[in-house]
Amino acid sequence: MGRYLSTVIKNWKNILWWRNVFLYKVFVPILFRDNNGISIFEETWDSLVILDACRYDVFEEEYKKRKMKGKLECRISKGTETTSFLLENFTNENYKDIVYITANPFVDLLLHDKFYKIISVWKDGWCNEWQTVLPKTVYEYTIYAINRYPNKRFIVHFIQPHYPYIGYNFTDGSFEELRRATLDGALPKIKRKYRDSFFSIFSMDIYAMVDTELQFRAYKQNLKLVLSYVEKLVDILPGRTVVTSDHGEAFGEKLHPLIPIKVYGHPPKIRIPALIKVPWLVVEPEEKKPSKDLEKELRRIRQKFEQKQKQEDEKLKKAIKNLKLKGKI
Repeated sequence: MGRYLSTVIKNWKNILWWRNVFLYKVFVPILFRDNNGISIFEETWDSLVILDACRYDVFEEEYKKRKMKGKLECRISKGTETTSFLLENFTNENYKDIVYITANPFVDLLLHDKFYKIISVWKDGWCNEWQTVLPKTVYEYTIYAINRYPNKRFIVHFIQPHYPYIGYNFTDGSFEELRRATLDGALPKIKRKYRDSFFSIFSMDIYAMVDTELQFRAYKQNLKLVLSYVEKLVDILPGRTVVTSDHGEAFGEKLHPLIPIKVYGHPPKIRIPALIKVPWLVVEPEEKKPSKDLEKELRRIRQKFEQKQKQEDEKLKKAIKNLKLKGKI
């Protein structure tokens, strides 16, 4: 009680603080009382492709333009951001029939011991130039995993169309901070430079830093980029394959028609349609037609990973040799 009172005294003149108190203590519990999202395990699939922060409407537009295979429906997600999506869906002790290939460090941070194998592409497949994991890298790691674990189910978690946007030179460093913190086994402590305005909620600095129209254009471009690899992948992944998202993305949608507060990004607990309506594209096994060049591509990727494994083995041998010379083993 004393701690709460001191917080009130400290902030009693701060109108934004009072806005947030009423927002999260009064309005949000009333407006978004129920989580009516579906569990991914209520559905039938053998392989699941997750596009991080992918809105249904933007995906639907691309689906029609590209004439993608499969039947597109929508679902309501359990999460408005990755953390809530993971914690609300993966509630069992373990999922030892699943290999999870991820570009998002939150999977390792929150679910590190639940799967048969987590392949952390964000560790070794990081792109310094764009401060993210490229779709091509996730695609190649997935091909490697399919060959190595032939009798498993797969979840493939791309980071796109989520920020940082490939091809656009604006960043707030938050994704790099998340990566470094997870590598160190610590919780990320991302300091925000930009505060919410009274009529706006920003989930990250980048949404306050950059023009919304430019961000939306970059977002759509990054969805196109990742879909070029997803389209190839659905033909290769085993069994019934579903393409979906953990949550959507807001670009200035209102919190409520009667409340003039706009939402940007994907703040927790704000269950507006832009954040919870996600694609659910189902591709059946009989619809799949791998490309003629698939064997050549598989061979190239296999050789690439075999070479990488040899290099890692050589490093390990040298390290052991040095320790022996120093008399430490």
